[in-house]
Amino acid sequence: MNEFHWKPEYWSGLQKREKAIIIAGIDIRVREEERARKKAESEAKRRR
Repeated sequence: MNEFHWKPEYWSGLQKREKAIIIAGIDIRVREEERARKKAESEAKRRR
């Protein structure tokens, strides 16, 4: 919510489906960031 600058009232006003889509998008982003972090760590180890 903070990243989108949404107030709690806005979030509570969303329908369940809308919340589910937003949460799924956040999950995908977190997964992609984790993959990128692991890839960067792997490449850093290879350069040693």
